[in-house]
Amino acid sequence: MKNLLRIYLILISWQVYAQEDSSSIKLFTATPEELLKIPVKEAQEVSIASNVVKDINKQPASVTVITKEQIRLSGARTLSEALTLLAPGYFAVEDQDDLIAGFRGLAPDNNSKVLMLINGQNLNTEFFWGPPDAILNSSNLEYIERIEVIRGPGSVTLGQGALLGVINIITKDGKDAENAGYELSASAGLNDFYNGSVGIKINTKGIRSYTYISGLSYHGQALRNEGWAAQQGNQGFAGGKVADMGHRLRRSQNTTIINSTQVKDLVINILKTGQRRDLYNFYRDREVIRQDLLSLTLGYNFKISEKINNISSVSFINDDYGLYSLTGTTMGGTAEQRYGVKSVFSLDIWKNNKTAIGAEYRIFAMGLPNRAGNNYIANVVGSFNPATANQDLTMAYRQNITLLSIFGENYFSPTEKLDFFAAFRYDQHPFWGQNISPRLGIIFTPNQNFSVRASYQAGFRGAVGLHYSGGYRRDGFLRAENYTLVDASNIPNARNIDLIAPERINNIELAFQWNAIPNLTIQTVTFYNIVENVIDVGVFYQDPNDFTMVNIGSDIPGDWNGYWFFKNTPGTFSQIGNETILSFKHEKVYINLSNALVKVMEATTEQKNLAINANSMYLAADENKKLHYKAFPENVTRLSVIAKPLKNFNAGLHSVYYSRWYSPAGTVAQGGFVLNAGVGYDFTEKISLDFQAKNLTNNTNLYPMNSNAGGPDVSPGTPGWENTTFWATLRLRW
Repeated sequence: MKNLLRIYLILISWQVYAQEDSSSIKLFTATPEELLKIPVKEAQEVSIASNVVKDINKQPASVTVITKEQIRLSGARTLSEALTLLAPGYFAVEDQDDLIAGFRGLAPDNNSKVLMLINGQNLNTEFFWGPPDAILNSSNLEYIERIEVIRGPGSVTLGQGALLGVINIITKDGKDAENAGYELSASAGLNDFYNGSVGIKINTKGIRSYTYISGLSYHGQALRNEGWAAQQGNQGFAGGKVADMGHRLRRSQNTTIINSTQVKDLVINILKTGQRRDLYNFYRDREVIRQDLLSLTLGYNFKISEKINNISSVSFINDDYGLYSLTGTTMGGTAEQRYGVKSVFSLDIWKNNKTAIGAEYRIFAMGLPNRAGNNYIANVVGSFNPATANQDLTMAYRQNITLLSIFGENYFSPTEKLDFFAAFRYDQHPFWGQNISPRLGIIFTPNQNFSVRASYQAGFRGAVGLHYSGGYRRDGFLRAENYTLVDASNIPNARNIDLIAPERINNIELAFQWNAIPNLTIQTVTFYNIVENVIDVGVFYQDPNDFTMVNIGSDIPGDWNGYWFFKNTPGTFSQIGNETILSFKHEKVYINLSNALVKVMEATTEQKNLAINANSMYLAADENKKLHYKAFPENVTRLSVIAKPLKNFNAGLHSVYYSRWYSPAGTVAQGGFVLNAGVGYDFTEKISLDFQAKNLTNNTNLYPMNSNAGGPDVSPGTPGWENTTFWATLRLRW
């Protein structure tokens, strides 16, 4: 009987963690007690693409999972850089005052069309920006267990904002601790990079908890006097060019506190993060942004019966922003509070069938004063009165927006080889009305080494809250309630504006996964998207020598003698693309080679004319009037290698290559090849030291940059790549 138990345990222990040294696992000589202690690798799970199925091989959408091991040796300074290196279809694009999270060729003028979550909690602001800058562009990465990325629409499960893609960060937890465990890390590098953190894990008496506290400071590299920085004039008080203003690439200070605690069926998630960083491309004096974010979520798992389960949660988020000049002058700020209730019922009543139904209700309270009592926005130092700025230059007017959502999902598996899935989500908004996001598809798995998925789904994003609340007083923003009053203003070449409908993507995918040989997997997905109701920015402008801009309803013109506003652009365009990933996994090496290709397939006359005239949100036209994606490389190859040649030694090599990209005006810009490397040595189980090198090729080609409000860029890019740089991290665990 003992030998039978040994054989059984050997069979279930074949799949061990890749990090485990095989020489230390003596399968055929171990006792049953020793075999029980061998860690068995669980099937990889994801939590955001579906409410009923977690197995990564059964997902109804294209999902990438990035592990902490990949991040540890990636040489990526920020989260957005890590995604650019490791997530096919993702590429971060520069903008005049932001860094845009782009997916599959589409990089809008702010991040509101991409959704970010931590442990499943939606963190997007509704007012304007979308994902929190203090996380997306933070160098604070030690708390991350893994990152789940939906490449393409995710609105069926997550609603508004999941138009282009979804990023879900899963934090570490206390499950691998025995009673209590501690992690300390300290990092230092060139250009005054310092980061320190402490992690505390507890796993005892039904309580599982992880607490993380970190502080970070990076002085950054000087912005090179090239491209956009050399050509764009500074409209601030100092004059000159952008390169003369004193900006530094990636300069930031960040503090982060995280706690995730599970007590039986109760889950508590707390996030407190604050960041201040340079907006190094901006050409006015509000060139430094601060964000302080507090998120509290309580969730409870109600086990109603063996076949019915409910997970409900309540959340509160306080989002506080400040704007400053490099010289330290306060240029404004605002705050937003968000409240949410969500409940999902999982039903496993019928044979071979899984169902989920649920509802979500959220309240967005916009136009609140920030922690300094400010709710205004100013452009130039010395041009405003701080005592009256909150009245004269209001950043966001008070507005509460409520969003009600109802969703359902079904997963039917009549045989082991066949899965049918369908889902819908209904969202109701007080201003843009109603929207239904559907999903329908099939997964066929003829054998354990091959599967194919065919699916259709839709993503959407309504206009941001600023469009309805109004704000940016004296910066010229025109709110929705005044769209029908433009004609009466008699402004030359200005007409009434139609109300905005949600932007929408209809997505069709055909995906294959083939385990070609042991340890080698090939994944490929071909997608076809139709993009409609594109939400863009429009401008009314007149030369002040010819016409002095007048008030439109309750809004007043900007100090630049014009208005800017959100609008739908007419017509549609379609895109086709492919993402192919080759993964080789061995106990000594992990290799991931991917290629992401996306092309404009067709466009209506309206969309084509916008691109030709450099007025499109997403598209540019070359000298032959052929359409391309503006500021987004259409063909990107990535290579990620993690090796463990020795028991205590780890090495990583990561590269991204793109041959060219197109400026908003359609000119061809040279691409780049960036190579990062990392090495780590574990002195003991408790002490490790890592070295990371970023941009070993010292690629300094101008970085892809999107158009600015009011017209195309004056240069084909910005000097956004950091020069070759290094840092080291010491970790202690006990």
